[in-house]
Amino acid sequence: MTADVTTMHPAAEHAANEAFAELLFSPEGRVDPHARYRRLREAVPVHRSTLGTWVVSRYDDANAALRAKQIGKDVHTFMAGRFSDEWDQHAALVKLGSTMLWANPPEHTRLRRIVSRAFTSKRVSAHRAFIVRRVDELLEPFVRDGGGDVCNDFCFPLPLSVVAGLLGVPQEEAPLLREPIRDFQRVFELGMTASELQAADRAADFLDEYYGRLVDRKQRTRGDDLLSALIDTDDEAARLSRAELVQMCHMIIAAGSETTTFFLTNGIRLFMENPDQADLVRGDPSLMGSAIDEVLRMDPPAHMVPRTTDETTEIGGVAIPPGSRLMVLIAGANRDPEHFTDPDRFDVTRAESSPISFGAGIHACPGWRLAKLQAEIVFPEILRRFPRLELAESLRHRPRVAFPQVEAMIVRNGTRAGKGGAS
Repeated sequence: MTADVTTMHPAAEHAANEAFAELLFSPEGRVDPHARYRRLREAVPVHRSTLGTWVVSRYDDANAALRAKQIGKDVHTFMAGRFSDEWDQHAALVKLGSTMLWANPPEHTRLRRIVSRAFTSKRVSAHRAFIVRRVDELLEPFVRDGGGDVCNDFCFPLPLSVVAGLLGVPQEEAPLLREPIRDFQRVFELGMTASELQAADRAADFLDEYYGRLVDRKQRTRGDDLLSALIDTDDEAARLSRAELVQMCHMIIAAGSETTTFFLTNGIRLFMENPDQADLVRGDPSLMGSAIDEVLRMDPPAHMVPRTTDETTEIGGVAIPPGSRLMVLIAGANRDPEHFTDPDRFDVTRAESSPISFGAGIHACPGWRLAKLQAEIVFPEILRRFPRLELAESLRHRPRVAFPQVEAMIVRNGTRAGKGGAS
């Protein structure tokens, strides 16, 4: 039976609104978002917030919302609800709306098909040797010094180097993209300020100019890289325009660097916080695959993803009207006790439902193979080289909700282990 939101119990609605407000606006909500996700699930799992955005927090409901044909990505509906009707005057918001991330079929189908042909498992696997070499280079200072800022000096430069090499960005130019990417990514946050939007606009202009020059170079001289493959797609009807190539470059670099940074940082933190689980993986390396899935379940890189409804859609027994804005709480769904026993416990032996950290349906992340490949190389090396890794300073959380992260993660290793393990 379909329920109307107006029939919800007032106390439950109040509890859900309070939890969502804390999630968006309070320091406590940023430090411990999972407690707020739990309160949302328990109070009103399909909730229309006071901001007008619908919030979906249960596993089955989130999975259904991500796969439903009636739920898509209308950038005009979503942006107008956040920034008024003048959102298209901002370079950053226009840039966000023009990427594949906000496309719907049939346009999304065309773009996704081109990316899938170029983003093959063979092309991704060919970068394993580079990843191994880069991991070794980046970890050397940590081994020498017995620690350091593993978030900013390892987990960020590694994915940026990897995805830059995959796309065809010269390694010496990749660091130039770091701060503009971070400034631009703020557009995904619901609580974006006017000054942050201005910084994102400047970043969008810089990135468009940089990727435009890169596309022009590759069109003159091809290489053995993803951008050249995107330019040379054999489907004449689906060839990408220069503007589409520029936006594709941005999407691949930004999504492939920032989200993998969070993925790797979260995994290292979880192994530090749960040394018994780290020891299980050290003792039985075959557990690494399930450990990676457990990292993704416990703390996915993106905690929530936006959607809009094209027509009246029933989710979790609640009718959501057409033209509505949705936030699908992936991180909340991944700790739904209906699917995960003792969901707040990090368990590398867990064999339950698959996490939906890379999304689901037609908009699932196309770069998941590359992210997992880096984790398969990074986590064993961290566990082997640093048997007693621990925090050297308290974590300082960035004021982010959709993509939570820390400002830095300063670690130390009690054994000062080298490549061979404990000394």
